[in-house]
Parts: sequence; structure tokens; C-alpha cells
Amino acid sequence: MRSWLLGRWWGATAPVRLSRVLLVVGTLLALVPTGAQWISSLSSQDGDRDGPRGDQRFVEKLDRARSELFTGSLVYTKPSSLELTAGEPAFFRAEVFGQWRAPQDGRASAKVTVGGQVAVKLHCSGAASCALISSKRQPVTNGRDEKEATAWLWEVTPEKAGRVNLALTVTSYYEGTETVLYEKPPIVAQAKVEEAPKDGGAFGWLTDAYGWVRRTFEELALLAGALSVILGLWIAWKTRNSPPVVAQPPPTTDGGPSQEAGSGQVQSSANSTAATGRTSGGSPPGEAP
Repeated sequence: MRSWLLGRWWGATAPVRLSRVLLVVGTLLALVPTGAQWISSLSSQDGDRDGPRGDQRFVEKLDRARSELFTGSLVYTKPSSLELTAGEPAFFRAEVFGQWRAPQDGRASAKVTVGGQVAVKLHCSGAASCALISSKRQPVTNGRDEKEATAWLWEVTPEKAGRVNLALTVTSYYEGTETVLYEKPPIVAQAKVEEAPKDGGAFGWLTDAYGWVRRTFEELALLAGALSVILGLWIAWKTRNSPPVVAQPPPTTDGGPSQEAGSGQVQSSANSTAATGRTSGGSPPGEAP
């Protein structure tokens, strides 16, 4: 009985209660933007009251960071030692040490005030352009016993013959921000860019072909000379090791009718010659005619 009465009462008052709930929720949603604006205004007022104090703290941090800077050494490639040719890239290197160090490899050096995050920049103008191929910012610490340096490397690309202007700067930043603690005045220098070697132009292929033909003939001549030497040595060896040639006497035949006839003719001719000589020449001395 009690549950039945409760159900009738809830069913009668349900629309009223639902409307009240919706009214409360709508009021709260309307007040949320107003409350957010009020809270933000309060925070901005507090920030305005703490602004000078916050700026003062930041300035104090910067002063402390500047006081922690130290004297280091900048060692870099001498611009005069760069052999620049139009169209052929070269490399420029710079290093920062955490202590003063005189260069020992023929490079240039300068004292710099550094600390924390350091950036070394190379600015090029004129006949060449420069491109950094290492990290832009690198940490440099005050290590008295440190021997290794933080290095930067650029690729210098000459575009034409002439002069290239180089400006090298070293900047120390506050932590990872863009706030500069110290920047060394630029080190300015110039380098010369030579002209690229000229090719043969439209008839360059003739020069190349002539050189190829000449080299081919020279190689063939060397090959022929080597073959002739080898052939001469082989002939000499062959001649030395071959058996000697012995002359053979003329063949002899047994005496026959023809040989006897020839002998008789020769004998009779000799007799007649001797007789004729005695007749025509006279008697030998001591004999009477």
C-alpha cells in the first residue's frame, strides 16, 4: 500500500522535478564562462603584480649566467690557405676549446668568451656560398684538462672567379633560448677564387681523340718492341742449340767405259801437248837439234 502511494506521488511530481533539474543545470552552464573569465582576470592581476618581480628574477639569472662565462680558444682554417676553384667545393673548419690553446697545425686562433650553448657562424658573400654541415649549437664547458674541442664544419662552394668575403662569429646563448649572453665581434677575411680550367670547347673531343690515338700507338709500339726482343732471343737460342752443318764430298762412281774413255782422251791430249812443245820450242839446252 505504501509503495503504491509513493509511486502515485512520484508520478505526479516527476515533471516538476525534471524541470527544476534542467533549470539548475542550465544556470550552471551559463555561469561557467563567466567564472572562467573571472578566474583568468584574477590570474592576470596577480601576474601584473608579480611582473616586475619576475623580470627582476630573469635578469638576475642572466647576470649569473654571464658571470659564469670563461675564456676559451677559437681555432679555425686560415682563409688564405683555402684553395678555391670555381665549381669545386672546399671545407672550412672551426673549433672551440674550453681553455686557451695556441694552434699547432698552421691554423688561425683567437680568444673568445664562451659558456653553455655556443653557436659558431660563417657568413660568406661574393664569389662563394657557405653551408653548415654540422650542428648549429653545441655545448662548450670550462674544462681545464679537456683536449677535445667542439667542432663546426662548412662546405664552401665557389660559384665564380673573384673574391669571397668571410665573417666568422661566435655567440653564447642562455640555455636553450635565443637570449645572447655574449657575442664576439666578427672575424673578417677574404679568399681568392680561381677560374675553373677551360675545356677544349666544341672541338674538345678532337683533342681527346688525338690523345687516345697517341696513347694507343705508344702502347702498340712498346708491345711490338717487346715482341721483337722476345723473337730475337728465341732465334738466338734456337741457332745456338741446333747441330752444325757439315759439307758433303761429291759422289764417286766406279770406273766404266765412259770414265776410261775420258781418261784416255785426257792422256792423249797431254802427250800431244808435250810433243808440240818440244817441236816448236826447239831442243832443250845440251842437246843437238
